[in-house]
Amino acid sequence: MIRLEYFIRRPAGMERETFLEIWKEEYAGLVANRATVLNIRKYVQAEVLPEDPHGAMLTQLYGAGGETYDGINEFWWASRKELDEALATPEGREAMAALIESEKKFVDFSRSALWFAIDLPQINPPGKIVAREDNMYLKGLYVGKIREELTPDEAKFHWLTCHGAMARQYEQFLPFERYIQVSRIEDPLADRLREERGMVDTPVIGHAEVWFDRRAIALAQGPEVDEAFPMLVRDIGNFADASQSAMHVAKEHVIIDRKIFREPIPVPTDHRI
Repeated sequence: MIRLEYFIRRPAGMERETFLEIWKEEYAGLVANRATVLNIRKYVQAEVLPEDPHGAMLTQLYGAGGETYDGINEFWWASRKELDEALATPEGREAMAALIESEKKFVDFSRSALWFAIDLPQINPPGKIVAREDNMYLKGLYVGKIREELTPDEAKFHWLTCHGAMARQYEQFLPFERYIQVSRIEDPLADRLREERGMVDTPVIGHAEVWFDRRAIALAQGPEVDEAFPMLVRDIGNFADASQSAMHVAKEHVIIDRKIFREPIPVPTDHRI
């Protein structure tokens, strides 16, 4: 699977309610109607909750000083090939153009960002966890801006090989039920999509996603937590500039979620092999 992450800020002067109405109703419907043409397998809107106390708490704990986003579009394709095949057709190109035209109504392109990424689960128990409006789960998203003195490869190497391993090691002391590193990948198509929207590139490693129950945060106490969690937060400074990174908590609105089926792996018919 490959996904496109699209972090949105609304235009200056637009009320949050107006932004949410256009994004969650008009735009979501547009994506749903063109999902087949664009080969989209999954589409989720992560609605950022700017006034949520857990968001403020995590922002303080992580020392995140970057400007937050208003919402995140998350698109999945089964493969990069399926996306290419969609955009190679007149219908696919028309569908993408229609999305961009709609985005002009509620997105400040100059302050928004997008990139392709792949999921690298670190804490990933079986079962489906979704931060819906009717449950106690929240989804946290930390967008880590790369330290200026590091190359993207250097920053991502530490994040993926060291930080991820630390999170797994101290999983039992953390209040998070799931933790996924959504690692940015460089792709010329992302450059093209940004260019079509008049966006500038954003030097980030990607972002981290965690799911947690509000009640679990309150119960996460004790000397083990006091030692493990600050250590992980300090380690972020080895690859990301916290003052320019952003922490969000959000609720998920799953617009499209199509199952992916694959043929069984073939087995040899000649059992003498």
